[in-house]
Parts: sequence; C-alpha cells; structure tokens
Amino acid sequence: MSVSIMEALQNANHNLDNLKTMPMLLPLVKEQLNNAATLLEKGYGIWDEVEPLLEKYGDVDNVPEKGGEG
Repeated sequence: MSVSIMEALQNANHNLDNLKTMPMLLPLVKEQLNNAATLLEKGYGIWDEVEPLLEKYGDVDNVPEKGGEG
C-alpha cells in the first residue's frame, strides 16, 4: 500500500508517540521523516506517493527534482 508524503509524516508522528514502548521504531521514524523531507525539498507535494518513487529510483536520494522526472 502506497502512502502519500502527508501520510508518511502522520505515520512518523504516530510512531514517535510509541517510541517509549517500542524503541525499535526509531530507525523507521528516521527513514519516514528523511523520505518526506527529502521529497518535499525536491518539489514534491504532500499528496504525492512515496513508494512508487522509491520503487522507481531505488532510494530517496536518487529521486529527481519534481518536473525533472524522466
């Protein structure tokens, strides 16, 4: 199931609330926040989906700037 950048941020927020009881969530939270922040910096909107971009480019750092997709 693909989530939008907004949903990734909401999931990260929810997971942060659960860190006290499940500290193993920290790497996941960091990844969710990094993916969302990086995609926003690259010009993607809050409703753009994260997973299709990661599947296509392999890594959030490889995703091109919005409008530069090829």
